Amino acid sequence: MKELNTLKEFRKAKNYTQEELAKQSGISIRTIQRIEKGLTKGSPHTLKALAKTLDVESSDIIVLADENNTANNDSRKLKLMNFSILSVLLIPFGNIILPTIFFLLHKSNTHVNSIGRRILSIQIISTFLLCGIAISLFFIIGRGGGAIPLPVPIIYFMYTSVNIIIVIHTSIAIDKNEQILKFFPNIV
Repeated sequence: MKELNTLKEFRKAKNYTQEELAKQSGISIRTIQRIEKGLTKGSPHTLKALAKTLDVESSDIIVLADENNTANNDSRKLKLMNFSILSVLLIPFGNIILPTIFFLLHKSNTHVNSIGRRILSIQIISTFLLCGIAISLFFIIGRGGGAIPLPVPIIYFMYTSVNIIIVIHTSIAIDKNEQILKFFPNIV
């Protein structure tokens, strides 16, 4: 039974359609559909009735369906945090502000907390490097001229381009459940 990880797979193992399972268990087809899609966990009564019909333990349906749904939610949250980095294209320091707000809202989730810290660390380190380089260039090249030296916008353009590449790379790593940019130090 350990290979089965959703109500749908338990149902298919017994060769039941959703309609047949609904009829056999006395649970509405809509409820079965919602549980299979991970939209609800189901009430204890519902899970007992389904488990009895499928000849499995109701705790198997609860734990296994919940683990699957949690992994999907974690991935969605991480992707949203990751893509919020692109707000730097519209908002100065948006690559730190929005991901930090998102991180603080979801830091109780251990998966989002650990990977979110790495994502934030990358953005903080890279932003401080960019600011340091831009300020240095401003004082070295543009001192006294009053205008922003040409290399500063070029560096900013390169920085946002690298951020886009990092966001795409991180998104792919989240999809594949790989470690996120492990070579960056974790400062958060």
